[in-house]
Amino acid sequence: MIERRQTARRRVCLGGRVRTAAFLPEIDCVVRDVSLGGARIGVPAEATLPDCFDLFIPCRNETRRAFVAWRSGATIGIGFAETRAASEPAALARRLADSEAEVTRLRAALLGGNDRAPACVH
Repeated sequence: MIERRQTARRRVCLGGRVRTAAFLPEIDCVVRDVSLGGARIGVPAEATLPDCFDLFIPCRNETRRAFVAWRSGATIGIGFAETRAASEPAALARRLADSEAEVTRLRAALLGGNDRAPACVH
């Protein structure tokens, strides 16, 4: 077997939660074989995961943006979108600034749409 990992993996057994969307329930999982670039997780057989999601590891208070690299039954190989944890202060500040900019843009679009004079129909 050819080793394709860029960083060494470490065997762990951690409880985790997959967060797919704010309005959907979290999916419990078991985190295994963690490296800087990804991990192997086990999910319930009936669970359906999207290609991209947030992985929360409560005991580390760490949230990572993840994408599915491979699937084999209830075992899923994931890659991390960033090498830094999303719960680090710099990452949180960046996400907050991005969210605030998006809110400002959407507010301007909504208010700008109300300032226009109605078009005349002939």
